[in-house]
Amino acid sequence: MSTAEPGSVIVSVETLSCFDYLVWLRTGENAARRLGVDQATVARTARKVAATFELKLEKQGGEWQILGDRNLLDLERSSHQLYRWQMDLPLRIEAQYYSGPLFLEPLPAGWLAGNFDFLEVSTPQQHLRSGVIDAWIGCFPDIPDADDPDLACVHLTRLPTHLVVAAGHPLLRLKEAVTLDDVHHYPSLALPDGAFPKVQAALQELGLWSTPCDLRRYDQAHWEGQTADEVTVGYATSVSLGLFPTPRVILPVPIPLEVGDTLVVPRRFLAHPRSRQLLAHLKRRARELVDRHPDVRLVGTSKNHTMAWPDLK
Repeated sequence: MSTAEPGSVIVSVETLSCFDYLVWLRTGENAARRLGVDQATVARTARKVAATFELKLEKQGGEWQILGDRNLLDLERSSHQLYRWQMDLPLRIEAQYYSGPLFLEPLPAGWLAGNFDFLEVSTPQQHLRSGVIDAWIGCFPDIPDADDPDLACVHLTRLPTHLVVAAGHPLLRLKEAVTLDDVHHYPSLALPDGAFPKVQAALQELGLWSTPCDLRRYDQAHWEGQTADEVTVGYATSVSLGLFPTPRVILPVPIPLEVGDTLVVPRRFLAHPRSRQLLAHLKRRARELVDRHPDVRLVGTSKNHTMAWPDLK
């Protein structure tokens, strides 16, 4: 195996980027498109990096898994990540399937986007912890804890979760008299166990989340489309309601589940000027959401926009 003195470089920035883009974006086609190279180059470079660190790269469940002792690789990633931030190289940002287009299209200067197709939180968090990506717009409440030593959170928005059904669903016949007990008579959509653990726990406590679908990446036809049987009860916010392939109706059954968008960055870069610039962009987009959706609120503020987000410290 290649060896190096502490702080020295084992593989070049370009070489490790090629490897990490494949892991992050999942396919050679996606990585090649972002990097401006051909797929053969991506595959060849990924094999070279894996061999350098005596690792194996294997796809499991649609995600690339790195098998072996990753300590040296992660040290190298940490050095490369610092170099990206300090030398004004493009930084990498990921987001949930609904929040990416809302907050990051168009992208702020100096950032490169992921696929915006995660339907779980463990993979993007792992990519952030290992330095594969530099920022993530996560889905509250399934974000790192406030005392996480490595990752810092800046909350952006909060909004209620609604139960939704197809336009011809039998529950709609009950009109305003419908109750949560009535909802329990029908299947309710669920993701694989642990995909969104805090959301899952909240919904299960309400007797929901009963019919799992085996999805960890977003595809409209296979996520919102799961309710196309006209019977399954789904979940939506005012922001995501329009993503369903066919119209959905909000049931008049409020549930105590508030979700939202949170910027998550490595704690060591929280006060970096590039974090501040990104946050300024996200604040503007969050205010636009509030203007378009009456039930969206900025964290800690009212609709008059008077609140100041916490300083990055």
